[in-house]
Amino acid sequence: MRPSAVDWSVFPCALGDVVVRTSDGAEAWLAGALVLHEDLPTVALFVAPDAAGERAVYARPRPVQDLAWLTPVASGVVVAGSEPPSAIEIDGARFQRVRRLPLRVERIGEGTPDVGATTLLGEYTSPRGEVAIVLVGADVRVWRGPRLPPGDFEVWRSGTPRP
Repeated sequence: MRPSAVDWSVFPCALGDVVVRTSDGAEAWLAGALVLHEDLPTVALFVAPDAAGERAVYARPRPVQDLAWLTPVASGVVVAGSEPPSAIEIDGARFQRVRRLPLRVERIGEGTPDVGATTLLGEYTSPRGEVAIVLVGADVRVWRGPRLPPGDFEVWRSGTPRP
């Protein structure tokens, strides 16, 4: 793992932490992260290896306190050219884009996908409160899952000192 200059204290969780979903006790060890920047970190998409498949946790800097508990969507389910579409459908659920940002990508830790040095981020919500994340860069990567407000998750801090 290479050192990072990211100030993790601005996020609700950090590289090396374990996020636990309180509804079922499911855990996600945050082994790697795609930190997406404008001037400062704008979002972190943490990857968490899991015996049952891949997991990702999406976090925005404070004052936002909620997370999104995501799983990858199969390649080709969402078709995007050079832009994240304004709306997408995944398994019959419709998602409307709420943010679109061109960002620089910093890959930190283990298991992060190579999405290129820059990406277009599409952030989506569904009427059921689910979140979808679309990254358009070297290729198209998509994740979806529920939004977790504070109280629906716990963060077990790693031993890594925080600035």
